[in-house]
Amino acid sequence: MHDPKPIIYIFAGNNGSGKSTIRNLIVDRLGISVNIDPDALARGIDSVHPESKRVSAGKAAIQLARDCIRHKRDFSVETTLAGGNVIRLMQDAKENGFEVTMFYVGLGDYQLNIERVAARVKNGGHHIPTEDIIRRHDTSIINLLSHLHLIDHLIVIDNSRTEGEISLEIHRGSITHLSDSLPLWVEHIEQRLLMG
Repeated sequence: MHDPKPIIYIFAGNNGSGKSTIRNLIVDRLGISVNIDPDALARGIDSVHPESKRVSAGKAAIQLARDCIRHKRDFSVETTLAGGNVIRLMQDAKENGFEVTMFYVGLGDYQLNIERVAARVKNGGHHIPTEDIIRRHDTSIINLLSHLHLIDHLIVIDNSRTEGEISLEIHRGSITHLSDSLPLWVEHIEQRLLMG
């Protein structure tokens, strides 16, 4: 009898897409004890100006993730998927016998992301510059499409309405769930998968 593979759970999507909310709903059910959130780490370092500690928090998050990989412990990480750190983490995890499960949360229109970040700021949440949201909108999806081969289980959630809906689910390269009406941004993921 083989021990189950350790799992890295990735909650990905642009700022304001709702990935933190979805992550909070899921991690308890999955029983993940190590949840790496660079934003929370930055707030822990400097609660007044957390944005000034983004680099330190990012380094701490990577160190924590590497530690989990070394000790083969399940963990989750939150990311916009717009940079290379989490992609390198996925590669490292795969090389060390991990399964990669990604919940990709999107809205389809970066204007919605901008509005939701603005609403979050009004409620005391942290601000993200509009130009960062616009830039990450495309980069995040491009990184997802370019690295589908690293993901064992992908759950794509369209969160543009009040309640997130699982639009597409892929397990080891095969579609296991497909919504009747796919948002255009999810169709691009499906088409990329079908093209191989």
